Amino acid sequence: MACSRGLRDDIHSEFFPEDKQGQNRHQEQIIMKPCVSVYFFAGLCLAHASMAAEYYVNPTGNDAWSGALRQPNAERTDGPFKTLERAQLAIRHLKQSGRFDDKITVNIAAGRYRLARPLHYNLVDSGLPGREIVWQGEAGGQVMVSGGMPLICTKREARFWVCPLTEPPVSRALFESGRIKGDAPRFELFINDQKLQLARWPDQGWAHIKLPVDENTQFSTMEVLPVLAGDIKAAQVHIFAGNDWYDQYLGVDAIDRTANRIKLSAPTNYKLESGRRFYIQNLPALLNAPGEWSYDREANIVTFIPPEGMVPQSVTVSSLPNILVADGVKNVTFKNIRFQHSTGTAITIKNGHDLVMEQLEVNNIGGIGIEIKNGQNVELRNSEIHHTGAHGVIVAGGDRKPLQTSGHVIYNNHIHHMGTTILTYSAGVEINGVGVTVSHNLLEQGAGTAILLTGNEHLLEKNELHHFCLQASDCGAIYSGRDWSWRGNIIRNNYIHDIIGYGMKSVDVAKNRVVYQSPEGARGVYLDDGASGFDVNGNIFENAGFMALQVGGGRDNKIINNYFNTSEYAIFLDDRRPGDQIQKSLAASPYKTELWQKKYPDLAAPMHNKSWPEGNRIERNIIVTTRPGGNSLRYLVPMASTVIANNLIWSASGQPAIDYKVLELDKKWGGASWPQWMAEGVEQGSRVADPCVTITNKKMTVCPGSPVNEIGFVPLPVDMGLIQ
Repeated sequence: MACSRGLRDDIHSEFFPEDKQGQNRHQEQIIMKPCVSVYFFAGLCLAHASMAAEYYVNPTGNDAWSGALRQPNAERTDGPFKTLERAQLAIRHLKQSGRFDDKITVNIAAGRYRLARPLHYNLVDSGLPGREIVWQGEAGGQVMVSGGMPLICTKREARFWVCPLTEPPVSRALFESGRIKGDAPRFELFINDQKLQLARWPDQGWAHIKLPVDENTQFSTMEVLPVLAGDIKAAQVHIFAGNDWYDQYLGVDAIDRTANRIKLSAPTNYKLESGRRFYIQNLPALLNAPGEWSYDREANIVTFIPPEGMVPQSVTVSSLPNILVADGVKNVTFKNIRFQHSTGTAITIKNGHDLVMEQLEVNNIGGIGIEIKNGQNVELRNSEIHHTGAHGVIVAGGDRKPLQTSGHVIYNNHIHHMGTTILTYSAGVEINGVGVTVSHNLLEQGAGTAILLTGNEHLLEKNELHHFCLQASDCGAIYSGRDWSWRGNIIRNNYIHDIIGYGMKSVDVAKNRVVYQSPEGARGVYLDDGASGFDVNGNIFENAGFMALQVGGGRDNKIINNYFNTSEYAIFLDDRRPGDQIQKSLAASPYKTELWQKKYPDLAAPMHNKSWPEGNRIERNIIVTTRPGGNSLRYLVPMASTVIANNLIWSASGQPAIDYKVLELDKKWGGASWPQWMAEGVEQGSRVADPCVTITNKKMTVCPGSPVNEIGFVPLPVDMGLIQ
């Protein structure tokens, strides 16, 4: 069957979107290459004629074939497509033919698909309800879509490998972040799919500020600076300038080794402080340790030392800023595909509807793993997201004014080793907007936060979180704050354990000594700076930081039916005063509308005292402490509006104690005995007794005769975490 001239023109415009004069030039090129053009159009004609509901893609295929066969035929005149872009084009033309009357599946064979440009999908690539389009990798195979460039390298001397770049990477930035400045490479290097570290000093750990010379750009160092040959202005400093919860990268203007002093090329965001940590990277002279690399921009050469014991089999630099961008796509599924080696966000789903990402693996990404922006009912499930320079997943959607839910779901995913470049506020999952559900995920091994939350009506349920805040203090595994109107959020039935923290304990400039410690300053759930209206219910907190749960001056929070086992603080409810910004945010919210007043009556009710943490409830919790002295609670609260009742307290080291302040009386005690606290009348119906509870494999077991029933404790579910 011959193709119509109209179809040929449509196909032509898809591949060559130029003016008519440009199209004519390309047509002349096609005429000069009849073998390519004949097979190319024959394949399209076959697809047009057969209306195939299945297409096949294989790295050994041919884009001139029809894509209707899984394997090439005996004559090798037809078979699978070679590229994903070609399958996308075939589906577009099938739809243009008016015969899109069934589900379409693109079957992607195992192998590596290296992209010359990001994959872009838009509304025309959408399916319909009952006629979904599925892009699926071969079951049991490794389907790898890469935004990287392979390098050919040769060994030089004993341990150095040299790799010339035939062309520079496409991306012009590692990823969009105001926290990365300086002249370091805008790409990353992977050996056998393992990320290497830019050559740095010190090779491991951190160096430390001795004295600031000015507030934000110059400082002396405690450690003796090494000899640094080459262009000093190419060097970059990774620094925690003034605290343990905000890191950034800045260029170097000058290094005075005689004075042991560094001058940065731009100011730090926070004032420099003695004892704070940094390291220097991106100078060839620093290349001396296994697992390091450097880039000579003038010669366009990468040099590296492989990790100890590793023989380089594949060498890749990240090149493309993104791998897949879908805007306005509906009723599409991406399944069983691995995405790697972008300098920025690997996958962006914008304004998507009823879109599913299933059994994906996203790793070795310079920026964010997956970002979901707006849209409705986008799901990420049964996937693994790991080794990302920034967030693992960012998801936003819904409309706060009418409280329209997004319907987005993050379900049963393993998300780990995020924030490998920007260490802090690079969450495993960041949630914004309205009505996002995050459930049954395993999140682990993060330098900073696991889940960062803003907005309303989100549900965090049955997740397991552990080993977060590994490089940060004043950090929460689950973190939210700074807005009274973020209401209706539920943190329920999660297993939160081994939240570590790392921070500066002391500094002695005269003795040139600084002490960092871990654990230090972490929280399991951190409702910071006025976070309000949260329901924290049915969670297990074990070794969940210096404070398992902190409410930082917020209002109307419910801390109910949780289990705490800690050697530090279980609950800290403080009385910090809200700043002007939080009241401005409230005024800008629609909290006075009828819808919001009905949904959030506590928010609409008059405040007795705007400076106090009013309306909080702490009820039916089991609190077990091994802290010396039994002091694991700190309540700085107003008596009139606070409910603390029916909790079960047990101290392994004797009678429990408590720090408290009754705000109406301005009465404050540190380490008060339990009888003294109960005599104040703030807490009612609570008792001291051994709960006789054990936690094994994320499940709570209560022994016969346990007093937990006497406080009305509701049994916890047994299916927290990943569902295998």
